[in-house]
Amino acid sequence: MGVGTGVIRGHLVTLRRFLLTFWQDIRAGRGLKRRGGGPLLVDLFRSPGRGKEPTVVQDYKTAGLFTVEYPDERLPVYERFRVLPVLIYDTEDGNVRCTSCNICAKVCPPQCIWMSQAKSPKGTVVPLPEDFYIDMDVCMNCGLCSEYCPFDAIKMDQNFELSNYERHQTHIFNLQDLLVSSEFYAKTHPEAWNSADEVAERNKVAKKKDQRLQKALAASKPGPAAAKPAPAPKPVKA
Repeated sequence: MGVGTGVIRGHLVTLRRFLLTFWQDIRAGRGLKRRGGGPLLVDLFRSPGRGKEPTVVQDYKTAGLFTVEYPDERLPVYERFRVLPVLIYDTEDGNVRCTSCNICAKVCPPQCIWMSQAKSPKGTVVPLPEDFYIDMDVCMNCGLCSEYCPFDAIKMDQNFELSNYERHQTHIFNLQDLLVSSEFYAKTHPEAWNSADEVAERNKVAKKKDQRLQKALAASKPGPAAAKPAPAPKPVKA
């Protein structure tokens, strides 16, 4: 075999498969149609609307060209797909599960989490976060903060559309940006929400929350009134 012949044969094999791919789509009537549905010449510049994009799935039966024309078409988002952490608050009472214990910040490999504890009017520490920040540009999406959280307060979200035109302030998520309801998490992660481990963890967290509530109520109750001193005995006349 001459010098460079193998390179030429490889290019010819690639060209043959490339042309056959187009020919398969034309024979199947998919030459001018996208995998998601509509004719390409009609809806090329028309988006179906936010949240109504067709989902395109590629499996072992897929043949021919396969191009997902994002954002008009989308790939399915599976439950275990994770991007950024979020803080869970209970839908029933609106209480944030986070106690600002700082464990998530300690186990975070790139150190992109920082927070401060809330304080009562008396200056005592309250088991709630006053500030909670995550730098999304530094976060490596490892999920260690979610694994180590003792109160089941941090979960990994699936939202990947986070780009914007400014990154110095908008890419640092604060407490309000990170809060999501337990109802929202149950919808996006139904399998994990109904698992035995998750149910047991929620029951344990609810028990801890009830204990903290009872302790706070007991501390707020006024103490028993001090008993009045007995009157001094009157002197007895001789």
